[in-house]
Amino acid sequence: MVEKKCVIPIILLLIPLVSGVVNWHFEVDIDDACEIAKAENKLVLLYVYDEWTENADRILEDSKVSEYINSHFYAMKLYKFTSKAICEAYDIEKAPTVVFLDVYAEEIGRIEGFSNSEDFYNEMKETIEAKEFREQLRDEAYEALTNADSLYAKGEYKESKEQYNIALNKFKQLGEKEKEEYCKSKISSADVKIQLGLLKYGLIIFVAVVAFFALIYYISAKK
Repeated sequence: MVEKKCVIPIILLLIPLVSGVVNWHFEVDIDDACEIAKAENKLVLLYVYDEWTENADRILEDSKVSEYINSHFYAMKLYKFTSKAICEAYDIEKAPTVVFLDVYAEEIGRIEGFSNSEDFYNEMKETIEAKEFREQLRDEAYEALTNADSLYAKGEYKESKEQYNIALNKFKQLGEKEKEEYCKSKISSADVKIQLGLLKYGLIIFVAVVAFFALIYYISAKK
């Protein structure tokens, strides 16, 4: 994460006089921007520009693009040569570059050297949708894991195994190795519990059958 006091400078003479319909923010601390974005249920967009990115400016000023940006992002505009700390933090080497951040200031996607508004819009939309998908997938994974742990604690091992398998598949998609291993270990443990349960019931049935035939033999012998 970028250090708390890393502030984006503003060079008035180098900022275009007209910044289009995007609600740009300039002299803002990254962490403050993330807090604002979180409160507004948005993400953060960093646009890095220089003197040769007029075409990129026009793309971002396209009504479809700008409306989407304003609806989903807290948008920040950075002049490349006076925002070196930010550029180094996110490994931004050229302009134009747009970097998308979550509310924890972690990068979730970027677009470099864009040339037309339609492609830019589609890539931006895919970034949002991919993040929303991952968030939903993570919620579903942890819900299944919570259900599985609860069922396991109650001794409902077959049902817990089903939930652990659901959670395992979702954690695999998320790439969360630690949770994958946890689910695998609980599935193995549930299998052992299920087998022990079957063995127990099998033993009870066996004893009952032996007792039944012993009773029949006893009655027959008595006659």
